Amino acid sequence: MNLPLQAIVASPSYRWWTYAAVATGTFITVADQSATAIVIAPIAEDFGADIPTAQWLAIGYMLCVSALMMPAGALADTMGRRRVWVFGLALFAVASLLTSFSVNFGMLLACKIFMGVGASAIQANGLSMVAGAFSDSERGKAAGLHMTVVGLGAVGGPLLGGAIDSLLDWRAIFVFIAVVGAASTVVAITVLSPAKPEVSSSEPARRSGLLDFDWVGTALSAALLLTSMLAVTFAMDLGWSSPFIVGGFASSAILFAAFILWERRRPAPMLPLSLFRSAAFSIGSAARFVSFMGGSSTFFLMPFFLVAGLGLTTAEAALYLMPAAATMTVFGPLSGRIADKIGPRIPAVVGMSLSTISMYLFSLVSLDTSPVMIAVASGLSGMGMSIFMAPNTSLILGSAARQNYGIVSAFLNLTRNTAHIIGIAIPTAVVVAVMSSLGYEADLSDPEKLKDIELRAAYASAMARAFQVSVVMMLVAAVLALVAPSSTRKAADEEAKAPAQATSR
Repeated sequence: MNLPLQAIVASPSYRWWTYAAVATGTFITVADQSATAIVIAPIAEDFGADIPTAQWLAIGYMLCVSALMMPAGALADTMGRRRVWVFGLALFAVASLLTSFSVNFGMLLACKIFMGVGASAIQANGLSMVAGAFSDSERGKAAGLHMTVVGLGAVGGPLLGGAIDSLLDWRAIFVFIAVVGAASTVVAITVLSPAKPEVSSSEPARRSGLLDFDWVGTALSAALLLTSMLAVTFAMDLGWSSPFIVGGFASSAILFAAFILWERRRPAPMLPLSLFRSAAFSIGSAARFVSFMGGSSTFFLMPFFLVAGLGLTTAEAALYLMPAAATMTVFGPLSGRIADKIGPRIPAVVGMSLSTISMYLFSLVSLDTSPVMIAVASGLSGMGMSIFMAPNTSLILGSAARQNYGIVSAFLNLTRNTAHIIGIAIPTAVVVAVMSSLGYEADLSDPEKLKDIELRAAYASAMARAFQVSVVMMLVAAVLALVAPSSTRKAADEEAKAPAQATSR
């Protein structure tokens, strides 16, 4: 260990050094997603892609991240979090640079998927590294601080993306992301400790290297996620009764059964199934999944409406969507501190209630709606999600031992990304079906066609129906947050019942 790193690790404020290093990597991955979302419309226009095709920029990226999320978290337990984190950042930066040179939509999609490989290593380990650096009594605070970085990335992404696209073009966005990603890699190498994790005395087995890694469990989980999410995604094109879709879901069921059987037999499984014995973990994870599924429609459908429907520039659209990220930045840490004092239930329910109201306001949007109302609904959406997420994260982490923070962190992010994929596929299917019933194709890529106000009105009507579905999802998440336990088991109790997974700071 070099002298600067020794001084940093020995510092009483090392947890803040760790937070700063993790924050830079987390920021750029979140900013990439939100910046890409704000320029999907001009990218679709540049390559002549319709809405169902354009959605693959988001879905393809998140499919890759989701499939590799838990393997990345488990692999970090074997190789060390710092090593996996640095590798992910470096790969993310290189892939972003390649994305800027895309000559067609296929190359663009392939490069975004390549970025997803690096992002999986970053997203799988960020929360666990931050939470592991803080004490149990500050777990909500740590979750809230992590949410702040997510909010800043969500704020900075649309602003940077819209500004760079307006001044230069969308390709320059990925050059910027590559530069910041490279700088974040240097910060991580300088600050994060390479020390290997300590192992709990209750752990019966320890993976000592790559040969002992749960490769079979990794392959089964990746195949399960890819098969099931591809079936959901293509169902809207082929129909739910299509032999391919039915076969996809049947294959998913077989893969799921094989994964469960394999993980139960492993002395050191990739995902300890004993975690699901905790009601806090299971119900909290379900609430998290449904809430993200309900909120994902905003990030995909609303930029199309603002840019193609109302004729705003990407920079203007970003300003009206910015309140969501701004309120997330402000209320995340506050909610985390409140949850540390009074428990997670009340702030989680309040957050989901606000999110439900925001989705209802979005469902009222039409071509005559003032963008100011969209900004208000956006602010409520970010406020509700941030107030919900910090206590929800604290609840789930508190139901597991610290030695399981790594895989739990990966599972939490997997839940979010899987929900995003389904949360984009379902609203897109609703939009396609409603617009088709009105006699229009779901294609807003042709500037000449956009002169037809009836086409834009059809999209607005279809989008409103999709947000009605989101309202129902948010209500379900609110109920789950209400019935979830208000307290969690101590880490020591969890360690006594199940093998622990080692994590590093």
